[in-house]
Amino acid sequence: GINAEYGVDIENTPIETCQVLATCHSLIYVEDKLIGDPIERATLSVLPWTLTKGDVVMCKTIKQSLKIQKRFHFNSTLKRMSVIVSKQDANYNCEYLVMTKGAPEIIKEMLKEVPDYYDRTHKEYTLQGGRVMALARRSIGKDVIVRDVLREEAEKDLEFCGFVVFSTPLKKESKSAISMLKDSSHYVVMITGDSPLTACYVANQLKIAKKILILTQHEENWRWETPDGTTVYPINEPNKSYSLCLTGPGMAYCVNETSKKHASLFDELITRVQVFARVTPKQKEEVITTLKAKGLVTVMCGDGTNDVGALKHADVGVAIIANAPEVKPERKEVLEKQNIKQTILQQLENNKRDRKSQVVERQKMLEEKLKQLQAEEDTLVKLGDASIASPFTSKYSSVKCICSIIRQGRCTLVTTLQMFKILALNALIIAYCQSALYLDGVKFSDGQATLQGLLLAGCFLFISRSKPLDKLSKARPHANIFNLYTILTVVLQFAVHLYTIVRLVDKCHELEPRKASIDLEAEFAPSLLNSIVYIVSVTLQLNTFVINYRGHPYMESLRENKPLCYSSLFTAGFMIILTFGIMPEVNTEFSLLILPESMQNEVFMALLLDSVLTFSMDRLLLLICGDSKLKPLY
Repeated sequence: GINAEYGVDIENTPIETCQVLATCHSLIYVEDKLIGDPIERATLSVLPWTLTKGDVVMCKTIKQSLKIQKRFHFNSTLKRMSVIVSKQDANYNCEYLVMTKGAPEIIKEMLKEVPDYYDRTHKEYTLQGGRVMALARRSIGKDVIVRDVLREEAEKDLEFCGFVVFSTPLKKESKSAISMLKDSSHYVVMITGDSPLTACYVANQLKIAKKILILTQHEENWRWETPDGTTVYPINEPNKSYSLCLTGPGMAYCVNETSKKHASLFDELITRVQVFARVTPKQKEEVITTLKAKGLVTVMCGDGTNDVGALKHADVGVAIIANAPEVKPERKEVLEKQNIKQTILQQLENNKRDRKSQVVERQKMLEEKLKQLQAEEDTLVKLGDASIASPFTSKYSSVKCICSIIRQGRCTLVTTLQMFKILALNALIIAYCQSALYLDGVKFSDGQATLQGLLLAGCFLFISRSKPLDKLSKARPHANIFNLYTILTVVLQFAVHLYTIVRLVDKCHELEPRKASIDLEAEFAPSLLNSIVYIVSVTLQLNTFVINYRGHPYMESLRENKPLCYSSLFTAGFMIILTFGIMPEVNTEFSLLILPESMQNEVFMALLLDSVLTFSMDRLLLLICGDSKLKPLY
């Protein structure tokens, strides 16, 4: 209230305070629906005042009405908004009043008289995480031309009307989402236009930062101090055990050209700052561009017009919708609403055929219920300016959408990297196998080539259909293919494959020596070399899929990816049938000879040893240099 040091109930709130709350807003009626900021709508709903379509605010308890004549809309730079309202007396004479609300530190400079408890009271509530706004008003007389009143003239010599404190509890999934991001090797920074004390409280609740220092101005000097003001450090020597909170004015001071002795202070501190508070849209944009200039990849999440610049400059911008639900509704609830809506529409259609009077009332009731259902659907997605500037827009208001984007991104990146390895190894294997056959004037038959394509096509198809895991891992995949792990694993795996092919080709030549003359134009004829090289070629290509499939911790494991697992098992089983001649008619169908018994065991053991060696080498390299690590910021 005006003269109270502590909070009061709505019933006991002074009339002056209620007048400011009831009129100083941007709410309007559009097609019988109140549109505007959710907090302003909630405020008006608990007050004994009603807003009508003509911008007239009427009191429910006493005979009084106020008409909003002019609005000075909220500005993120000015951090306040004002309205000019008219109040009629019993003689129909109009008195014009200015109603203002805004950040306590801004309104303080406009008050004619500042109460002694002003600073103590608003700091007490902001330290508890409340969103505090100061309320003020003044009379500007009766003979006033409203359209000629300037904002600077209206917002001065105001009378203090109290504080309004909004409790904005954390969303259910915010804490778990922030925790998941921090545990998955990401740095989390809060950028907000709210008070630094409120921002520090929220950052502490979300565990973004624990001990925080705020850059605060005292007279002409700037210093770091804790939220309660008990601990102080010089501006150029903040304690390294604390996280930092930089305010908009503090940020402006750090980058100001006139502050030459601290010219580079902002660049030095930005990587240590975990909370930016009371910053303007331009400063949000500057934070993002500075972090990018330092080589960091930025993901920005915002829900308002103030975030447009930062969202546009971030590497990944994600717009969340303020009025949307936090989580996706259950499918059962959605289906129930659809069924109710369909039933109502059907009943309305039936009523149109019956014009009896008893139907009219029922029809009105059904139409009203249909409007309510439609209104619920309309509130789910309301795209705003932030959505226009962002490549991504979440249908839900939770920041957990960031985790979803990172999970999908990591899964896609790992899939791409493993495909490069598989393609490189398969190309080398096929190239050498073709060379070994060419030297003897041998080639694969059309049936063999078709069979090979069909067996491996399933692996190529299903390896790209792996789904990301629900939880983000601490490990980070490499950003590109040119890294030590990828190069070493491809080289060493091919070395093992090459040794296997050369050894088996030499064994084949011992049993079936090369012909004296080679005819490259001769028609295809089954041979021992062709049969062995074909079985080895397909098996080694299958080997590259199984060995180089990454799986956990980024996506489903091979066992969880059922289509790929079954496709690989089928191909491996088919190769075993061809190797041991279990079904001779299958070998005959694809122009493959039944291998000698000694050669069957030789081929099987060589391929088994090849698989064990390549798997062991790949997993050892993965353990040593398989994942990138999060670099320290300072």
